[in-house]
Amino acid sequence: MPSTTSIRRVAAIGATAALGIAVLAGCSSSGSSSSSSAAASESASESGSTQMLPPVIINVGETEATAKVGDFIDILVADNDIAGTTVDTDQPELVELTQAYEEEGGAIFNPGGKALAPGVAIITVTNPDSTTRDITLTITE
Repeated sequence: MPSTTSIRRVAAIGATAALGIAVLAGCSSSGSSSSSSAAASESASESGSTQMLPPVIINVGETEATAKVGDFIDILVADNDIAGTTVDTDQPELVELTQAYEEEGGAIFNPGGKALAPGVAIITVTNPDSTTRDITLTITE
């Protein structure tokens, strides 16, 4: 008849083995979900959906910027000037601009836009006091 110590030892070894198998199974399934999520990302890319990239930020005072087709553009202006600032471009077919605006609840958004096609566009930022700043935006493929 086995002693209590032997039974405990066998039980401990069995529990350790079961834990090891569970860990390996967890790693295995985690690895396959990584592959499946990578496959899903690749599939999403092939279907034409894209991942959102950070915007091209044009700081106060900057007069030149570069963006790629499809990039979003955020034009920073002084905090006290956002509400009255407007933007315009000489090349609306290259860059689609959005004016600064405030949403319900008080969120205020800078003017900006989206690069539509390669080329060079001049964006004119007009402040509430009628001073202007031109930004030369070079858009690449």
